[in-house]
Amino acid sequence: MKLRAAILLVLATVGIGLVVVVSPAQPAWACSCAHTPAEQDERAQRTVTGTVTQVTDEGVRLTVDSVVKGDARVGETLGLRVNRSEVSCGYDFRVGARYQVNANNGATGLCIGVRPLPAASAAVPTATAVPPSAAVPTPAPAESAPVRTSRWWLAPGALLVILAAGLVAVALRRRGSAR
Repeated sequence: MKLRAAILLVLATVGIGLVVVVSPAQPAWACSCAHTPAEQDERAQRTVTGTVTQVTDEGVRLTVDSVVKGDARVGETLGLRVNRSEVSCGYDFRVGARYQVNANNGATGLCIGVRPLPAASAAVPTATAVPPSAAVPTPAPAESAPVRTSRWWLAPGALLVILAAGLVAVALRRRGSAR
């Protein structure tokens, strides 16, 4: 009975080891937006240009300079939810900076659409609409690298299978000679 338990223990250990070794973790990629800036503008419920007045961990407040799309009003202070980390598709707004911001359901971020704008000049009133083409273009999100299936686990996996087979053979031989 001890031999049978030892064989089952070895097989269970090898099985669990193979699951761990054969299932390598896939790489994690940073934020990768599915839509182009033009598509982001089209999909947005609200698009405004404005100057950021407050940034918190949960969101951003900006004073609306012009309304490109939606129901906001010039001069209104607009509060939007946003994650501060660009890795998770948020945006790290800066107080006093101007942006063209798309919003959906009270939230914004890289994949919804945020573009930094040049500071407003004294010659141009802030209430005039800034066409989307005047926005400073942001670089397109980097395309994710192709996922390559790693083969590093083949040699250790084969070694574990050979080791398990050898242990089972030794156990069976001992069992046969014990009779």
